[in-house]
Amino acid sequence: MPVFVSDAALDDAEIRAVAQGLARNGDFTPAAALLERVGRDWARRVVAVTALGEAAARHPEWVWKWRAERPESADPLVVMAAAMVRAAWNARAAKQASLTGGRQFADFRELLADADRACLLATEAAGDDPTPWVSWLWVCRGLGVARDVFDARWAALRERDPHHRAGHDAALQYLCEKWCGSHDEMYTFARTAAAEAPDGSPLVILVVEAHIEYALHTHGNGDGAADDTAFWLAESRQRDLDTALDRYPVDGSPRRPSALSDHSALGYALAKSQRWSELAMRFDATDHHGFHLPWSYGGGRAFFERAHTEATRGCPRR
Repeated sequence: MPVFVSDAALDDAEIRAVAQGLARNGDFTPAAALLERVGRDWARRVVAVTALGEAAARHPEWVWKWRAERPESADPLVVMAAAMVRAAWNARAAKQASLTGGRQFADFRELLADADRACLLATEAAGDDPTPWVSWLWVCRGLGVARDVFDARWAALRERDPHHRAGHDAALQYLCEKWCGSHDEMYTFARTAAAEAPDGSPLVILVVEAHIEYALHTHGNGDGAADDTAFWLAESRQRDLDTALDRYPVDGSPRRPSALSDHSALGYALAKSQRWSELAMRFDATDHHGFHLPWSYGGGRAFFERAHTEATRGCPRR
């Protein structure tokens, strides 16, 4: 059976176990040890910090204790920043601005102002770690900060890791039309980053992700009701999808921490394009798991399961 994943740990069992354990016992030491083991693997570190930040957004006591007992460490500050950003989005209930009530939106902005200060402390303490800068880009998006502020923070992140997957995702969202930019800015950013990235890098998928964002913005509100088939079947979109599939193959490259998210983005585009046999290969690559973003944009779990059925029709199920 297909598995619909909404866990920020993606398919990293170690990160998931540590994050889930925090809610049960409140002991910060497994989280501290995890980040020490991850070290300078920035791609995996951002997954770990995001998962720990989600846990801390719900139960923050352990991260405050961590900070108090290990004031010399930047790690609790980095997790605090991620937690405060997550708490702000939780207050907004992940809805579009037009669907967010006045009190929710006020809470969202107030919490983001707190997160902004937390990100400042984290970036000052974390040296060449790009992770807190990703959190700060999320703050840029939510508060709608001026372009020169965003540009400075984006440049600082790229100095630390020029091909950072989560950083590029955050920047693409800031630059899209529904937030602080335009469709043209979003596409220019995505195409430039994809062209500069080496084959096998998750950044080669950015143009497909820009198409997903554009379709969501112009063809519906993400509930799956709008028919965007014609958009996806257009020759230019199919050409971009082919390029991304060729440059991010199922086999032949090392598995990356973002692989579940990467294959899910490509899988979503393949489902929208009704390219079922190729989608089956992406499901095989993820052991028939799918990350909730972007699958939720097409109607959530039901759309994901329908796509899986079409892709695996007549094939043995795992």
